[in-house]
Amino acid sequence: MTQSNILSINNLSYVIADKHILRNISFAASVGEFIGIIGPNGAGKSTLLRCIRGITPPSAGQVLIHNTSIQNFSERELAKRVAYMQQDVSVNFDFSALDIVLTGRYPHLEWWQNERQQDIDIARKNMAFTGVEKLEYSSVNQVSGGERQRILFAKALTQETDILFLDEPTANLDLVYQEEIFRYCQTICGRGKTVLMVVHDLRLAAKFCSRLILLAKGNVLVDGLPDDVLTSKYLEQAYHMDTVVFKNKTTGLLDIYTYEAGQASNSDINVHIIGGGGTVGDIIRQLFNNGYKLSGGVFHQGDSDADVAEAFQMDVLLADPFCAVSNEIGRLNREKIAAADVVILANLYFGPQNIDNLQAAAHAKKLIIVEDSPIEQRDYVGGQAVLIYKRLIQNKGVIVLTSEELLQMIEDNKLADQGVQLSKLTAD
Repeated sequence: MTQSNILSINNLSYVIADKHILRNISFAASVGEFIGIIGPNGAGKSTLLRCIRGITPPSAGQVLIHNTSIQNFSERELAKRVAYMQQDVSVNFDFSALDIVLTGRYPHLEWWQNERQQDIDIARKNMAFTGVEKLEYSSVNQVSGGERQRILFAKALTQETDILFLDEPTANLDLVYQEEIFRYCQTICGRGKTVLMVVHDLRLAAKFCSRLILLAKGNVLVDGLPDDVLTSKYLEQAYHMDTVVFKNKTTGLLDIYTYEAGQASNSDINVHIIGGGGTVGDIIRQLFNNGYKLSGGVFHQGDSDADVAEAFQMDVLLADPFCAVSNEIGRLNREKIAAADVVILANLYFGPQNIDNLQAAAHAKKLIIVEDSPIEQRDYVGGQAVLIYKRLIQNKGVIVLTSEELLQMIEDNKLADQGVQLSKLTAD
């Protein structure tokens, strides 16, 4: 255990009824780390947290805080060092939010002491930090789920410990509330606290945690930076599901897509996607999940849609960044379009570098056009795109949908039923 490590777990195991829930778990946590513990249901995540806290005595192994075994601490002394927010907290009495938060001060008070003004001030400070100061006199049983979790988080902070253990504190919360809890943790870790959180949402774990520990069948499968842990290889081993992972160049964050192989099979239907500029990521995911055979183009290298296409191993045509589509790439794109059973033209902005994509759409046998905004707002070639576009949509059988309508059609497995023969145009 190095000087900067505040917590060390050595060969920790937990066995119940001859079943190994945890096997020889070892890792250390440093000051300021925000560690997410991830893994499938039954991997032992919550059990690990309870064993480290001492709530569930491990069958073997050792847990050290500042080089001292937790067995050498009294419950009050341990509570001054580690705060634990469990997954489900039942409050049977009509306590106010402030009363609940003040219970976090119990390690710092003797049994005969009432809360002092300084304890109330600490509680109110943490309620302000988590945004629930206005709920001070509200019943904890009459607030929303997100407010309740922030109250309980304020309680954990009010213990004023260097280490916080959080067991899925964002379960069953809306995304806004989930992100709030993660941001609070990120902030306090920046101030020198150490957080271990059991996390079920891999995207949030990737976005906020500084380090991840992936458990599978009671073992540490991998421990490291989010980019090193959240790979297709490790996620498939842990979750036994096919996974696509790639970095979104727009957000800089990992995009993680886990799906069940063979969930729906349309492998005999070839769909060609004309996209770019981040317009078709969700469409590709949904088509992929429903088993369609996919091709795409012309995307430009470095474009976020090109990255998604590569991650899903699509047959895709690429052009040089910021350059017009070459004659050869344009020819290949037309061949793929003509061979496809269905062609999807995304809600693209058209400029000199990609106007050829719009012209090439005329070669589709069955064409679905995605229109989330008027073509006039997306024409950066002096009206040329508007003219070609209007010629396309005037043809019988061309279907114009919003992105939402298209995604619903794909989900319902009705994509191949919708396209109607499209007369070949002479736009180019």
